[in-house]
Amino acid sequence: MGLEQFKNPKVTILYNDIDKTNAIHFTNIQIDDFESDEADTLNITTLWSNAKPRENDNIKIFVDGYFLGSFTITTIKYNYLISIEIEAISANYFKDFRQKKNRTFFNKSYFEILTQIAKENGYNLKIDFERMDEVGDLEQYDLSDCAFCKKIADDLEITFCVKNDTLIFIDKDKQSNRVEYFLNEDDIFNLSYQINHSKVFNSCEIKWFDTKKNKSVTSKVGKGTPVLKFSDFARDKHEALKKASARLKRQKNSILAGSVTAISKPFFAGGYLTLNLNNEPYKLKALISKITHKISTSWTCEIEFT
Repeated sequence: MGLEQFKNPKVTILYNDIDKTNAIHFTNIQIDDFESDEADTLNITTLWSNAKPRENDNIKIFVDGYFLGSFTITTIKYNYLISIEIEAISANYFKDFRQKKNRTFFNKSYFEILTQIAKENGYNLKIDFERMDEVGDLEQYDLSDCAFCKKIADDLEITFCVKNDTLIFIDKDKQSNRVEYFLNEDDIFNLSYQINHSKVFNSCEIKWFDTKKNKSVTSKVGKGTPVLKFSDFARDKHEALKKASARLKRQKNSILAGSVTAISKPFFAGGYLTLNLNNEPYKLKALISKITHKISTSWTCEIEFT
């Protein structure tokens, strides 16, 4: 992306699927895109003379031809005679998906359960993680579908998010189905990062209570030292080992962390970011946990990676 594009991004705004770019006189647009279950957000500041927006209307944003997201208006703030601020969140994220439920899924795989939840809420589904075909019983007690999905993701140490009416579940270390982005040193305005060498464990021990033996036992995955140790509930050794494997995987995914401000490109949270630096001997590659796109007379981004 050249400096000319950086200074003069071409923005297209669809309002309820109608091109209203010329009618919406914005001064600033900010999009916060999260890798986690947190809803993506959109903030647009327009001139006071702009046509007044309405709550629950839909806005789609394109920059330089790239689709950056679909959002539903939740809040409108008025700075009398000066400006209007529109706040919006990921489309449909605040509907029945957040209503608490009580139910049990019997003898179903994670794939079947998540497919059912996606269908009930009118979402598409993108799913690809190691344990998705594992069959069992899962209880959803006093949890919304959103909270239940987050609990499943936390238990399995996988990524869960909602993007453009799609529920996404994917292994944190699943590189084959994640987009990889690249930033060169010339694209970067500011960069800070840390490499956490001390966090690299080679094995993991879980202490759990075996109801059949009526005593606490320890199960281990991996080999060598250092050993990551923790306690948790498990119904049997099989479940204990899977929890230990997930915990070991999580700490191996958190070796590199930092943030970077750069000339923006159509990057999204959940993808991998590789930084090509002239004076860094290590290969810097990490998962984008959050990206903030800022659009006015220029297009920049602030990226957090872990």
